[in-house]
Amino acid sequence: MRINTIIDYFMVLALVFVSGNLLFTNRIALFTVFIFATILFFYRKIKFDMTFVYFLIGLTVIFILQIFKFDFFPAFTYAGVYIRILVAYFILKSVSDFSDKFVKVMYYISIVSFMFFIPILFIPGFSDFLLNHLVFYSRIEDGVQARFNIMGLYTIVPGHDFRSSGPFWEMGAFSGYLILALVINYLKKPELNNKISIILILAILTTQSSTGYITVLIFLAFIFNREVKNIALKGVLAFSMFFVGYLAYTNLDFLGEKIEMQFEEAKALVNTENLEGESTDRFASMLKDWRDFQGHELIGRGFHNETRFTTMYDTEEISDIRTVGSTDILVRVGLPMFFWMLFLMYSSFSKFSKYHWGNGNYMGGSIVLIVMLLLISETYFEYPLFWIVMMLHYTIVEKNGDIKIENKKTIRKTFKKENNFYNLND
Repeated sequence: MRINTIIDYFMVLALVFVSGNLLFTNRIALFTVFIFATILFFYRKIKFDMTFVYFLIGLTVIFILQIFKFDFFPAFTYAGVYIRILVAYFILKSVSDFSDKFVKVMYYISIVSFMFFIPILFIPGFSDFLLNHLVFYSRIEDGVQARFNIMGLYTIVPGHDFRSSGPFWEMGAFSGYLILALVINYLKKPELNNKISIILILAILTTQSSTGYITVLIFLAFIFNREVKNIALKGVLAFSMFFVGYLAYTNLDFLGEKIEMQFEEAKALVNTENLEGESTDRFASMLKDWRDFQGHELIGRGFHNETRFTTMYDTEEISDIRTVGSTDILVRVGLPMFFWMLFLMYSSFSKFSKYHWGNGNYMGGSIVLIVMLLLISETYFEYPLFWIVMMLHYTIVEKNGDIKIENKKTIRKTFKKENNFYNLND
C-alpha cells in the first residue's frame, strides 16, 4: 500500500474518531486532526470551492449579527465551529476518492464491532472482563448513562449490552454514521446485494436504534419506488414493507413503545412554563427547541450555551441539553441559514448521484429526507463528520465538461442490464 493511501485512510479514520469516539472527542484530538488536515490540504495544493467559501462568509455574517444582538462574543466557540467544518472539508477534499475510503472505514469498523458485540452477547462474563481490564476511557456523570470505551474500538453502555454502539458514544450515533455510509455506497454503485452494504445493514440491526430502523426502511422504500416500474410489483413491495414496519413498530419495545412513551411525555410538558431539567427525549427536546426558537427566527441564538438556551434568563448555570439535531441547528443558525444548509445538502447528494450513475434530483431529495430523519435522534452537527452531507459534490472532478457525466449514464445503463436486482424492472 502506497504511503499516500495510508495517509488517506488515517485521515478518514481520524475524521470518524473525532466525531464521536469517546477516547478522541476532546479539544486536543480535534485541534491535532485540524492541523494535520490543514497541512495535507495545502501540501497537496487543493483549491477552495467558491460555494463553500460563500457558505463560510454567510455563517460569519450570522455570527456577527448574533454578536450585536446578544452583546456577547464567544470567540473560542466560533473558532470551534469553523474548525469542525474545515476539518471535514480539508479531509474530504484532500483524500483521493474520499467517499470510497469513508465507506470502507465504516465497513471495517462494523466488522470490529461484531468482534466485541457477539462475544458480549453470547459469552457470560466477557463484558465484565472488558470492563475490568481493557477500559481506555470512561464517562461517568451524575444523571447521565455511564459509558466505557474499550481500547478505543468499542463502547460499552452498562444495561445495554444487547445493543452495539461501535466505537461511538451511543447506539443511535453508530446507526446514523452507518446509514450515511450505506447511502453513499449506494449512490456510488446502486445495488444493495454487495458485501459492504450487507455488513453495514447487519451492523445497523445490532444497534437496535429506533430512528435507524425507521430510516433504513424509508431508504429502502425510496429505492424500490424508483427502481421498480411494474405497478403490481410496486404495490406488493409497498404493502410488504408497510406490514413489516407495522410488525416491528408494535412488537419491538425500542420502536413503538419507546416512541409513544416519549410522545406522551412531551404532551404532558406542553403547558409547563419552565422546561429546564425536564426530559431530554426527542419530542420533549423538540418542544424546548420550539420555545428557544421563538423570537430568534432570522439569525438564531448561536452555538454558546449562554445564548443558545432559553433557560439563560432563569438561571446562571446552564445545565440543559438538546438531543434533536435538526431543531438544534435551526435554533443555532436561524431559518434562512437552515434552508441554505438544506439546499446545499440537496445539491451535494443530487450532483454526487448524477455523477456516479445518472440519477440526481429524485435521490437528492430523498437523501435530504433521510438526513433529516437521522437528525431526529442526534445532534450530529456538533461533530465534524456530518458536515460532509453538504460537501460530497466537491469530490467530483469534472473532465471535458458534461462528457464525464454522460459516460456515467452509459455505464449505469449497462450496469442495470447486468445486475439481477434491476431485472425486477424488465
